[in-house]
Amino acid sequence: MNITIENNKVIVNLDEVEFPLFEAMFENLDRRIQCSCKFREFDGQDYEMIFPLLPMHLCRTIGEANLSADPFATVSLYPFWKYGFAFGTGNMLALALGIEDAHKKAVAADEFGMGFCAWAMEELFDCDTWADTSTLIKIGAVFPIGTRRPDFVCTFKDGTLGVFEAKGTTGTVGDLTGALKTGKLQTAGIGAQSPIKCRVAVGCALGTDVTRIILLDPPPGGDAKPTNLTADLVRQAAKAMRRPTVGVVRERPEDERAVREPPLQLPGITETIFRGPTAEIALKREEYREEKKHGWLKIE
Repeated sequence: MNITIENNKVIVNLDEVEFPLFEAMFENLDRRIQCSCKFREFDGQDYEMIFPLLPMHLCRTIGEANLSADPFATVSLYPFWKYGFAFGTGNMLALALGIEDAHKKAVAADEFGMGFCAWAMEELFDCDTWADTSTLIKIGAVFPIGTRRPDFVCTFKDGTLGVFEAKGTTGTVGDLTGALKTGKLQTAGIGAQSPIKCRVAVGCALGTDVTRIILLDPPPGGDAKPTNLTADLVRQAAKAMRRPTVGVVRERPEDERAVREPPLQLPGITETIFRGPTAEIALKREEYREEKKHGWLKIE
């Protein structure tokens, strides 16, 4: 195996032994499985629903929800490379037995929690787009100092907003109780200029037999701190977090003062291709929504 970058694409070159392994992995990721989602405190009711989930979709939201400031963070390879073999082959969503490395449980729980929250915004709540609050702050969205802010804000087609907080554990659903209570406070703590349709804490309990998703919809509170959040700001942040910018600093020799030039827009790497001796597997980021078909795979 060797990896190169060609025409702004990541090319993973695989030999005749490696390619079938990756081919089988992506076929498993493209297989719809069942996911248990428990809704608590939604319109005063508690209920459970089973949703079909495409692991391919979840891998993408894991990658986007855990983006860093690294200009190469948009590489679509990352979540598949790390978690492509993490899912079992049963009918219900579960982790493969080998994934629970004792030294990496906390990292996996956090990354899956963020990814499941993003998946829920798209698949369960049919959001228009979403951004993390760190990016919102960077582009000028004002949050009260000292407030424990939520992880994400999303937009809906009617111009309203959703406020979401992600929680994850490698333990049981019961282990999420305290975290979800904190998540409710985080989602209820901020206001916005655009109307807020829902505030949801999303918890993910990872397991090797079944993975359960818990969603809490806290009642609206009267003490939410005001912000300048609007649907347009969230859309701007959504674009910014997927196409990072980097400031360029150069020295002016005449007075030795550093001058910060306008940010350099980096396009990121938008496609990863796994290339074998006779076939290719292409993962394209352009898919993003496409009416929730999420057709990442193109095998030729």
